[in-house]
Amino acid sequence: MDNKQVAKEIRSAIKKGDAEKVVELINSDTELLNMMTPFGTWLHVAASRGQLDIAKKLVELGSDINMVGGVYNGGALNVAASAGHIDIVEYLLSCGAHMDVSEPEKNPLFGAISNGHVDTARLLIESGIDTEVKYNGEFMKDMDALAFAKEQGQKEIVKLLEGQKDHSVNMPEIKGNYHDIILDHITKYFGPVKTTISEIVPGSRISVNVHVIPPSVDKGFLTLVTTGMSDEPMDYSKEENVFKYAELLLKLPPDWKIDKDYIGNQEYYWPLSWLKKVAHIPHVYEGWLEEEVILPNGEPPQPFASNTKLSCIMICRPSESGLDSVHTAQGKVHVYTLVPIYEEERDLALEKGHEYLLKKMHEKGISDVLDINRVNVGRE
Repeated sequence: MDNKQVAKEIRSAIKKGDAEKVVELINSDTELLNMMTPFGTWLHVAASRGQLDIAKKLVELGSDINMVGGVYNGGALNVAASAGHIDIVEYLLSCGAHMDVSEPEKNPLFGAISNGHVDTARLLIESGIDTEVKYNGEFMKDMDALAFAKEQGQKEIVKLLEGQKDHSVNMPEIKGNYHDIILDHITKYFGPVKTTISEIVPGSRISVNVHVIPPSVDKGFLTLVTTGMSDEPMDYSKEENVFKYAELLLKLPPDWKIDKDYIGNQEYYWPLSWLKKVAHIPHVYEGWLEEEVILPNGEPPQPFASNTKLSCIMICRPSESGLDSVHTAQGKVHVYTLVPIYEEERDLALEKGHEYLLKKMHEKGISDVLDINRVNVGRE
């Protein structure tokens, strides 16, 4: 039986809700599992049909929950939300599905709003979807979720969104207080902040500020430090039964260019770009960051810029004693240092552990201050 015929039978089995038949037909065929139909992947099809058991089987087989496809080129979460299948939305979120708000057509909350699925909208809002991202286009002008709900006449969802805004009206002041405590702790080590760069990333639960601390007489490097990453917990650890909060710092050479004139210059901008990217990762992808985690720039890792071979970011405990955590009213906030490393060093850390890599770097006199041309200890 050729793939075309198999695809017809899979579609028919999904329509009938026959999970066993779907598993039997796909078996271990990865190509068939991730086959793209005009309606998206089979997970898209199951989500649109409200077939939770089949969706679970497909995920167990290895289906990519974040693969885009279908009419709106969105994820299966978007399809399920648009159809109002709240059980599938809940399941996909529990599996780490990305709440894509890059375009209104891909936004699962907009899908729920347009079709009047109040409970699904509530679930997405409570799960932290970005309700304030605004879209502009031929038919939209500064359109956020609340404006869209009003336009669609969805009064119950309007109340939900307005209630959320009322609930969060005092949060900036509270979070600002946390930020001050965190900055007070960090500036004791590196000196006062000179400038601050802020941004909001659609789909992220937080807004990240990057504070620039210039070099001083006793600190011969420039320091970038975040606040805002710890406004929300990264994830829930069942092992430790605690919420995890974190902020990041990155040390640059004293003459490193970070002003707005160099934003388009990747040779200078990539450290700032990656600092912000890493801060948002746990809140966009429902992930988890801690010491020892290594993030590659693609796979295989590609150099961050044309003037360096560094291609990965390693998350480390700060070298300064006592800097690694600060206590706020919301809990313990960990402070991590980002250290750019080479692909070969990443491989060495994966083989022998990150402590071994740090030891080798220390033996070569390599500090946690960025040096784009430093020796590669993974090649020795």
